[in-house]
Amino acid sequence: MAGATPHSTIRVAARLANGFVLDIVKLIGFGRDVIDGLLITAISQANVAQITRSPELQLTYATLDNPPPDDLRRPVSISAVANSLHIPFETARRRIGALADLGIILTTPKGVIMPTAPLNSPLYRMGAEGHYSIVRRLYFRMRALGVLDDLPGPVHPVAFEPENPPIRLVLRLSSDYLLRLAEPMNANMGDVLTGMVLSDLIQANTEQLGDDQGGSAGGDWDAAGFVDDALRRPARTAEMAQRLGVPAETVRRHLQRLEKSGLCERIENGYVVTARILARPAFVQFMMDNQSHLHRFFGALAEFGVISQWDREESALRGAA
Repeated sequence: MAGATPHSTIRVAARLANGFVLDIVKLIGFGRDVIDGLLITAISQANVAQITRSPELQLTYATLDNPPPDDLRRPVSISAVANSLHIPFETARRRIGALADLGIILTTPKGVIMPTAPLNSPLYRMGAEGHYSIVRRLYFRMRALGVLDDLPGPVHPVAFEPENPPIRLVLRLSSDYLLRLAEPMNANMGDVLTGMVLSDLIQANTEQLGDDQGGSAGGDWDAAGFVDDALRRPARTAEMAQRLGVPAETVRRHLQRLEKSGLCERIENGYVVTARILARPAFVQFMMDNQSHLHRFFGALAEFGVISQWDREESALRGAA
């Protein structure tokens, strides 16, 4: 699939995926910063791994009104969470302790879990509905790009009520996708916050671009094929700090680290990740891998009948118009 897809489309799909990850991490964090958002995601996904492996359990606990009970959640050790996100153990322990003090995480002798109570709170439910809407919007944008033309048909079809959609099912599958995208970034950076700063910088540089602006369709993966640097909007430290929910001085320190490593450039109006940098093999591999991750994610949604339901809803709206 990836080999038949124009390079310009692959670049736009990766750009949309990057923005999606940032949006979701901010939503998941209960109003805290992006690192806590990633920690909460990793803990929650580890807790419900046996549910994501079972189509029957996925459907049983698919909707917002049916969260998995605590006795189905499997504790995960702090060290396992830290290793999965490439976060120092002490950082993970301190942050998880703070989340436990707030009642968001529960610590047990066997590890930590995200209990049902906060997952039923008004704040979580509002964020979950927003998360679901973001995933749905991502699907239609990706479909318009032509990268989701060969999704499978429903294997476990269920007719969900429009007023009670499969929000928790979609959140579990999209969180798996999020963690697959975040893993290589965290591993290559060696520091999860540096990786998130780089992701946000790329997003800030390109979020004004349209979905038809992906550079050249073919050719080699060199800088000349990418969107021209003149179209990239430089990002300032203060705006990135606000978006990520971390102090400006912390963002500045990580930007300086990225600049020193040759992963961004500082110009008069801020910082930019240039086409020359994005053409490096690690970034290109990320874009190519995203094609596979997208099909795995939306393919799973298609098998549960979510995609066909979204398509029906969109057709009904078009018909009503």
